[in-house]
Amino acid sequence: MLGGAIRADEALRYAMSLPVAVTVSGMETLEVLQQNLGVARGLSPMSEDERARLRERVVEYAKNGRFELYKVSKRYDAEEGRAQHGYPPPDELPL
Repeated sequence: MLGGAIRADEALRYAMSLPVAVTVSGMETLEVLQQNLGVARGLSPMSEDERARLRERVVEYAKNGRFELYKVSKRYDAEEGRAQHGYPPPDELPL
């Protein structure tokens, strides 16, 4: 759980309850794959109220993007995207 706020199966169920065509989930191990398949096979989509309550639980963790630096910083952009936006290549960034 992310600081005790959410379990992986809850997050996946939340994502699968949104109006999207595809949910992409990382799977580093066979155990995670089996867990994700279990969520998908037994999916009972969250209601809007359930989704709202979950968002309230995780807002402190999610509001500043500190767990998803690839989304909120330029450090993780590919070289082509960095060049297009005038950013230095990754090897020139300070550690």
